[in-house]
This record gives sequence, structure tokens and C-alpha cells, in this order.
Amino acid sequence: MIFGFLGKAAAGLGLKGAAHSGENRGSSGWCSYCPYFINTNTNITSPQGLPINLTCGVRNLMDRKVSWIRRKDLHVLTTGNLLYTTDVRFKVLHLAGSPYWTLEVASPTLDDAGVYECQVSTQPKIYQRFYLNIIVPKAEITGTQQLFMKAGSNINITCLVTGAVRGTLIKWYHILPRPRNGVSLTELNIGDRGGVQLVTDKNRGSSWLLVSNASWKDAGNYTCAPEYSQPASITVHILNEETPAAMQHDLQPSSEGRKSSLSLYHLTAIFSILNIISIFLLEGRTWTLISQSELMRTLVCLTCLLSCLI
Repeated sequence: MIFGFLGKAAAGLGLKGAAHSGENRGSSGWCSYCPYFINTNTNITSPQGLPINLTCGVRNLMDRKVSWIRRKDLHVLTTGNLLYTTDVRFKVLHLAGSPYWTLEVASPTLDDAGVYECQVSTQPKIYQRFYLNIIVPKAEITGTQQLFMKAGSNINITCLVTGAVRGTLIKWYHILPRPRNGVSLTELNIGDRGGVQLVTDKNRGSSWLLVSNASWKDAGNYTCAPEYSQPASITVHILNEETPAAMQHDLQPSSEGRKSSLSLYHLTAIFSILNIISIFLLEGRTWTLISQSELMRTLVCLTCLLSCLI
């Protein structure tokens, strides 16, 4: 009887240790059959909009259940394979026979940052806490936001991205104001125009754009738009040495055509809005993740609408 009592006490101590530290108590001899947590990454930092996974590993689970709980409002998100939230961004991933239970957040926002708890239905309950930090990566174009170039010279622009994960896709866009039909939007690719060079280092988060032998057609707004990041823009003015006043007049329309041209502020605002919408699109009551490149097709319509309001 004494040995039985000591065995139960040892088991209780093992269970309590797992509840506080999540250490492997099963292999240390305290309780060979009690559930215990597998060491996984419990501190996750991710850019806004990029899908993230919180993975909780539990050995000796037997017939017990694993639940994911959001600590800030004590909302039970999942229990076992069942989902207890109407937010379709959340999902539980688990393979039969696997000790790992993963909480997936399809497109996290800043509001999703905080503490999440992986809880096992023992008596008393044991848990492991996960700390999620959401950041908003930001693009920055080095130098001034207004660049004045002579016709025939080279346009050289460098974009640096901070806070983005390695491998982040970086795109460049050229927006040229048109007096009659609003704006012209072009995604810059090497093959689209001779003399354009793009060098991107995805590991370092930097991109370099070179436009050789620039003409008046190369004037306008250049925007560096990394995926899931806040974009950065620069306005390029092409000056003709013989008639600089005429060139400046073409780049900055008269009062009648001014509504068709967009300032750097408005262009940056549009790209920021598109970047947010590219994370979420509200359809009825369902949030759906869509591609940023697909939304770029709507930019001309948005800019025309905004130009009417300016």
C-alpha cells in the first residue's frame, strides 16, 4: 500500500512538472505513462499576412484531447479536430497517429499577436504556451523621394526591405500620369523594355532597379512592393536640357488635368490599401485570402476613382 501511494505521488509530481515546464517527464522516470510535451518552437515572429503554424507535440496522449486556447480572451479555438471559432483563418492540422497538433492561422494580422495555449485534458490540466509576434515589414527607397534626371541618363533606384522573411518576393511598378486617361501602370520586368535591369537579393531583402538611357516615357512614379509589406515609392522627373520648362509642364499637368495625376502620397496610400486588401477580402461573412498580383489589375480603377475625389 505504501509503495502504491508513493507511485501515485510520483506520478502526480511528474504531471505537475509537465504542466509548468513542458519538459519530458515520461523519459525521466517520474511517470512513464503520463502525457508530456515535445520540445518545439514556442516563440514565433512572422510578417503580417504570411500564414503561420503553431505546432504542439504531446506524447502519451491516449484518449485525452488537445485544445488550442487564445489567452487574451480565453477563447477555445479547437479541441481535437473540431473547430470552435467562426474565423475561417484558423484551422487545426493533425495526422492520425502523429503526436503533433498544429494551429494554423492563414493570414495573421497585428490583432492576432499574443499568447496561445496548447492544453491537454488531464487532471489537473497541463499546457504549453506559445508566443506569437506579428510584424509589418516595410520597404524603403534610399535617397530622396523626388529624383530629377536628364534625358539619356540612367535611373538607379535601390529598395531595402526590413522585417520580411527570407525569400520574400519583391516587385517593381512604374506609374506614369496621363492627362486624358488617368494613369498608366506597368509591372517592370527585364524583358518588357530594353535597358531595364533588376537585381534582387531575397535573402538580404534588397532590390536594385536600373533603367538605362531614360526618356520622358520613363518619368513618373516607381514603387517597390514586397509581398506582405508596406511599399515605398519615388517620383522620377526627366528633364530636357533644351526645353526643361516644357518637360516640367508635361510632368505636372495644368489645373484641368491635375486631377488625373497622383501625388506620391496618394500613390503610396493606394499601394498600402491594396496590400491590406491583398491579405483579406470580405465576401459576405467570409474572409478569403487572395493574391496581391491579382489585385494590381484593379489599381487603375482605384486611382481614377481617387483622382475624382482629390
